[in-house]
Amino acid sequence: MREPQMCTVVCRQKLDAKQAKDLKEKIKDEYRVNMILDNLPLVVPIRRQDQESAPIYQLGFHVGLKGQYSGSKEEKYFIHNHLAFTVRYHRDMQTDMARIVGFEVKPFSVKHEYEGQWSDNTRLTTCDPHSKHTVVNSNTPQEVEEGKEIIFTYDVEFKVSF
Repeated sequence: MREPQMCTVVCRQKLDAKQAKDLKEKIKDEYRVNMILDNLPLVVPIRRQDQESAPIYQLGFHVGLKGQYSGSKEEKYFIHNHLAFTVRYHRDMQTDMARIVGFEVKPFSVKHEYEGQWSDNTRLTTCDPHSKHTVVNSNTPQEVEEGKEIIFTYDVEFKVSF
């Protein structure tokens, strides 16, 4: 609690034909991932267009999305494989204890990359806490295709809420 984490690798998965087909179907059907932290549901904050109003919140996040590369008409499926969590908490000034009051996520689709052979010490070139390189957009998304390796990662940031 209250210890930020950046670019933590959860797992790596190479998709076989059935897994790729199942994921594409889940994305097409707009499946959502739901999580709970300290009995609070995970939400995606969505900023309103006027930027002045408070955001609205959606429960959970989509498994992925359909889209096209710039200049292409072929529809592709992309998985949200990097999650940027924000845990909001109230802090008791006398005891320094904390109570979680919010659990938010920004999902990203990122084709993570690394150099050399994978090992327990491998550092991603697309997301590396040592070089302060974090995921802030989905400019290079992770396609859902048979034989493609997917690396799942997350960040956790803690914010005091009043």
